[in-house]
Amino acid sequence: MKVSNKSYILFFGYGEDSMGGYNYRHRFDHKPTVDEIKKLVWATIDAETKDKIVNQFEYEGIKVWLTDEKQRNFASIENNESVTFPLTLKLNEKADATPIYHTFQTRDEFKKFSEAAACFILETIRNGWKEKDNVDWSVFDM
Repeated sequence: MKVSNKSYILFFGYGEDSMGGYNYRHRFDHKPTVDEIKKLVWATIDAETKDKIVNQFEYEGIKVWLTDEKQRNFASIENNESVTFPLTLKLNEKADATPIYHTFQTRDEFKKFSEAAACFILETIRNGWKEKDNVDWSVFDM
């Protein structure tokens, strides 16, 4: 949307927000090119996909914080036969920074958890790709 001679606002990502409409707004101080818009939209989808991976996985009713580091640690544990069980891990923390722990009694239980996390990550990434593939860039041909 052109707001003035040198000001444009891009609205995208329809859903409910505090103003009842588009989730994302970005103001440009120039008429943006389609490439600039693509980079912004793709970066937003990538950031939202990463946020979903980190913050939306649940295992047995526990929200699991799946940071990149935790993902690597979980894969390392799964592939390391010398890790002994039961194994207690910090999966997240409460708002007041109190740790949330879970004890995996067996290697099979941990493997089930790790596989569920991997499936969640892959599905979330696929949904991000699908979202990118479904953007109708023709609306930006001016």
